[in-house]
Amino acid sequence: PGQWRDPQGLIDQASENATPYGIAFDIGTTTVVGYLINLTTGATLACVSGLNPQTVFGGDLISRISYVAEKPTHVRKLHQRIATFLNDLGKHACERAGISRAEICRVTVVGNTCMHHLLLGIDPTPLGHAPYEPVFKASYHCPARECGLRLNEDAQLYLLPIIAGFVGADTVAMILSTELGSRPGNVVAADIGTNAEVVLKCDRGLIACSSPAGPALEGGQIRDGMRAAFGAIDQVAVERDIVIHTIGDAPALGICGSGLIDAVAALLDLGIVDKSGRMHVEPETPLPAAIAARLRYGEDGSPEFVLARPADSGNHQDIVLSQGDIRQLQLAKAAIMSAVQALLQQANLECDDVDTFLLAGGFGNYLNIRSARRIGLIPDLAGDRIQYIANAAGLGAQLALLSDRCRREAETIAVETKHLSLAGLDGFRKRYLGAMGFPVGIGQ
Repeated sequence: PGQWRDPQGLIDQASENATPYGIAFDIGTTTVVGYLINLTTGATLACVSGLNPQTVFGGDLISRISYVAEKPTHVRKLHQRIATFLNDLGKHACERAGISRAEICRVTVVGNTCMHHLLLGIDPTPLGHAPYEPVFKASYHCPARECGLRLNEDAQLYLLPIIAGFVGADTVAMILSTELGSRPGNVVAADIGTNAEVVLKCDRGLIACSSPAGPALEGGQIRDGMRAAFGAIDQVAVERDIVIHTIGDAPALGICGSGLIDAVAALLDLGIVDKSGRMHVEPETPLPAAIAARLRYGEDGSPEFVLARPADSGNHQDIVLSQGDIRQLQLAKAAIMSAVQALLQQANLECDDVDTFLLAGGFGNYLNIRSARRIGLIPDLAGDRIQYIANAAGLGAQLALLSDRCRREAETIAVETKHLSLAGLDGFRKRYLGAMGFPVGIGQ
């Protein structure tokens, strides 16, 4: 374990004749990211990403598992979708870097357990019912072509190991890249995606759990939602009017997770959204005229807030935040916060006992920590105790691509991290429902 197999001596040959390359993939339920790496220098030559094509069969893990359960052939269909997409991303990355796919000698992959199984063509349905056990948890090493990847014909593929049914190789990669186990004090690390994984490092070691946050924070099930990509509203601020910022300073095309968090935090501060999550078209607190003019009732009769008007949008349509969007955000943040609370309870700790809170996820390069605290996505800790890491799992995949030591460390992490199952955990449902509301007076 931890050693690359190189039966054809590809790396040695490449070192003599040309530069060896590798690619690291982070396969998320909603978003897939690939990093093309120069294996000699460790430099990242290209970063590519896109929407996981399996989302057409279900936005979350359970719906995808249910789809597989319908017909035996559906496993192969989902496998082919992701393998084809990895090939497309690999091709795109190589074109950016000006190299051939045949020059890629090594591949590492991280992802949650369901994504891991589907890439290997393994039926993930055991994950859909108690005891939620994966078919296997060990790391996996094979020729990349066996998984349908079209690279160098002798390229080798390494999948990092898994901790438990819904705590996958992406969590192992996050622990690896953040050096969580060696950090001082009590540390919480949360990787926020469609399936949120939370890990606590304390004097009892590492304890991990997962919670189904849903795709809202990656733009899914949000009326005008999108991934953190060109044209996404990623920042929202309040002056005399709402001020938005988009990725690439492009005309707005939609809103991504960080923009959604900012927008709801702003509406809470303005009194437009109350602690229950209800949006008020005519709030009790007086509003600047420009902001009041953005409030209206939608076609379905529910309140909505206009973030960008047609003149400011790339599709010449209003981009709005709806009442339904706020509910989706509440579901996501309740799943994450209740998981944090469950881990702390297991270790007999309170939120104030957390020395460092590491927040990872696909928010792009920006996340307003104050806004995240304001909506109750994370505990109300002092700002210097909270750190945002853009893509910790992706960084872990890159480290595993480059280092034998890191791969060995990943093996150890997977074995030594304890798993806390939230399913049926006493008091968890009550804790989850309690986390649905927005905190009062936090971050203001």
